[in-house]
Amino acid sequence: MGKRITSSSWAWLTTVALAALFPVATAHAEDGGAIFRSVTVGKCQAPGHEAICLAAPLVSGSAITPLDVLRDIYPDLGDDGKANQFAGAEAVEAASDPDAGDPADRAIDVDRGDRAEIAVIDAGKAAYAAVVSGGVVAVAQVKPSYKPLGRLLVATDPGGPTSGYRLLLAAPDSPVVITDSSHFNSQEGFDSLHLVGVVGGELVDLYDGPYVYSLTEGSEACSPLEHRETLTSFGARKQSHHGLADIGVVIDYTATCTKNDNVRQIKKKSFPMRLVYDGTRYAGNSSALDDFNSSLSE
Repeated sequence: MGKRITSSSWAWLTTVALAALFPVATAHAEDGGAIFRSVTVGKCQAPGHEAICLAAPLVSGSAITPLDVLRDIYPDLGDDGKANQFAGAEAVEAASDPDAGDPADRAIDVDRGDRAEIAVIDAGKAAYAAVVSGGVVAVAQVKPSYKPLGRLLVATDPGGPTSGYRLLLAAPDSPVVITDSSHFNSQEGFDSLHLVGVVGGELVDLYDGPYVYSLTEGSEACSPLEHRETLTSFGARKQSHHGLADIGVVIDYTATCTKNDNVRQIKKKSFPMRLVYDGTRYAGNSSALDDFNSSLSE
């Protein structure tokens, strides 16, 4: 069975904290990392607003803003959120369209249609930011000084957009970005997770997956019968290998039956897995989840 069937689920969304100021995560053992928030040019400092201003400082005591980090992707990006240049990026191995990473003249407006997201995590002496826009991840050190650490094309689903899920620290100098490329097709939802991270001062491809799947169908007993998978945990763990923290992942499955306005859960299952760095990439066993998704889609 191909990746497009086992990589799935439109069902989960990144939870966004409602706060007036941009939340900066502080790294701890077994940390779930920092969430991504939308970048906007308009009014975004009102209480409860979910976005971060393009020109707002990312960390206390620093003048670095999302604009600075996004210029690694769009070199001529202005404070109005508009640009005409796409710098391009090397594609990860699983990219659905590697040519989409070629540099190009392209009209960009991050406030209208060309979505950009950012997350920031503080490692104490250093802080890191990651932006996701146009299928590209760019990572930079933003404290104590600004230093771009690389960009990669991470769009792995030809049918939908790519968004940021979490920014983790696998080591004090190794931020790791988890992205989600997803789409919904008829009654099926597909999410393809992907990991890239900074190793040896350079942003590199680390892991393709896991893949999350959801399905809504009708049956004689249920109308509808929903099979839903949710990413409930994705974080750095205390144990490490070759200098990078293991990453724990848990995907939960539930089957829900609706009949005559009566909704009941009829099945649930959990798929825990651990990703371990082998000195080059992360490795993990997702076969139980992949086999289960194959059985759902048959």
